[in-house]
Amino acid sequence: MHTYFATVTFLFGCIIGSFLNVCIYRIPHHESIIVGSSHCPKCSTPIRSYDLIPIFSFIFLKGKCRTCKAKISFRYPVIEFLTGCLFLGVFLVYGYSLLTLLGLIFSAVLVVIAMIDFDTMDIYDTFHFIIIGLALINILFLKANLVDHLLGALIISIPFFIVAYLTQGLGGGDIKLMAAGGFLLGVQSIVVASLIGIILGGITASFLLLFKKKQAKSMMSFGPFLCIGLYAAFLFGTSIFQWYFSLFS
Repeated sequence: MHTYFATVTFLFGCIIGSFLNVCIYRIPHHESIIVGSSHCPKCSTPIRSYDLIPIFSFIFLKGKCRTCKAKISFRYPVIEFLTGCLFLGVFLVYGYSLLTLLGLIFSAVLVVIAMIDFDTMDIYDTFHFIIIGLALINILFLKANLVDHLLGALIISIPFFIVAYLTQGLGGGDIKLMAAGGFLLGVQSIVVASLIGIILGGITASFLLLFKKKQAKSMMSFGPFLCIGLYAAFLFGTSIFQWYFSLFS
């Protein structure tokens, strides 16, 4: 039975991933994510329902539009598969609980934030409000510690704000993302999330500089790395935090 629900969760995640692709494309273009059918961005031909099956449609169509044969970005099936994996991860950790539902929504929001920030270097406040809403549900219905989560909203976002003010090296969206994420995760997990994001971002920046893909003063989206950290911390943040400090006790 557990395997059955795990499989269903993964497949459901792939379906949601298909919708997230729509959000990632349309939101920066200020298009409705509800009204209007999916269409080929090249020839504008509406996409048939049987060509919207997550992952498999891309394989059957050989990565090309059925009508104009324009290439379909490989990113679409990757995001569908990734979302399925993220959903599965939440289910495997939290099982049949309200935290699983919160985690599924949180995962979907993080995927959209990461990809839009990667494309445009913008993080929209709507997503911060969604995360804050999830945090309120966690506090009101799962009796999460209010003080811990309020401190979580401040403990990383304030240092980020100071760094941004002094160096202009961080965007306001990153600061607000960590404030909202900290409100949801609490102190220990948001510290873990920030460390994961900083380490991954630092490694990537060093790699890009080493191979001259970026100039030293070039801007790089930091949101995707923070989103990876936030997801990991949602699942394992407290365990990682306590394990690390147990090394010194």
